Amino acid sequence: MAAGRLAPTPSGHLHLGNALAFGAAWLSARAAGARVLLRVEDLDRGRARDDIAAAQREDLRWLGLDWDEEVLPQSRRTYALDGVPVFRCACTRATRLYLGCSCRHKAHDRGHFRFDTPRGPVAFVDRARGPQLFDPDEDPILVREDGEAAYPLAVVVDDHRDGVTEVVRGGDLLPATATQIRLYEVLGWTPPTWLHTPVILGADGKKLSKSHGSTEARALRAAGWTADRVWATILPLLGLRHLDPAGFDAQKVCSGSFVVDAAGGILPPPG
Repeated sequence: MAAGRLAPTPSGHLHLGNALAFGAAWLSARAAGARVLLRVEDLDRGRARDDIAAAQREDLRWLGLDWDEEVLPQSRRTYALDGVPVFRCACTRATRLYLGCSCRHKAHDRGHFRFDTPRGPVAFVDRARGPQLFDPDEDPILVREDGEAAYPLAVVVDDHRDGVTEVVRGGDLLPATATQIRLYEVLGWTPPTWLHTPVILGADGKKLSKSHGSTEARALRAAGWTADRVWATILPLLGLRHLDPAGFDAQKVCSGSFVVDAAGGILPPPG
């Protein structure tokens, strides 16, 4: 059965950008009659917090977003590199940046496991933005030296295991799609469909994060906002006025970036 997913990272409270992406994922899945899965992406155990994960579930429910099943969080999963071309690399970030890395041609017994990425641009279709062409990341880390999986591997393996057939997420992750498709190819798996929502920026022009505390769902709720007001603010970016799956059309989803002002309004970026 078709499935979409909500995949929060419990290192910070949900903000308007998260609400937009999760709202689009929920609307898309429900409009297609697909299941909605909740998966906590807590790979970064140094930053992930159980109390934040619980607060995120509460915020999703307050926003009116439900799910059919909560699957295992990433921290309780295992990941293997079977079938993936990799090489070990002991280079520091500075070495790779300024001197280059030749580890692919050496037999190291230490270091991170990097994806020996097949070269060449990757073409795919975004359901909102149409045909896309991106070069994959050059040799991203898939498993760290300590044995912990990194996000590029985990997200592909998890979506395949969980039966996710459509990925809907923020536009900042659009370029990462190329690397993920390369992983699907080498593993012989069918990739999901892709839809990337607009990026919401803070008044400082930076992507929303926990440093923009006033845009967090919990802060907005404490300031007297209702869930309806949140949706009235951001749903126009999805071509909607109400949180109604019957009206969802991926081709009406805006692209690009927008700025949230001090009053909580959404504006095109200056210039």
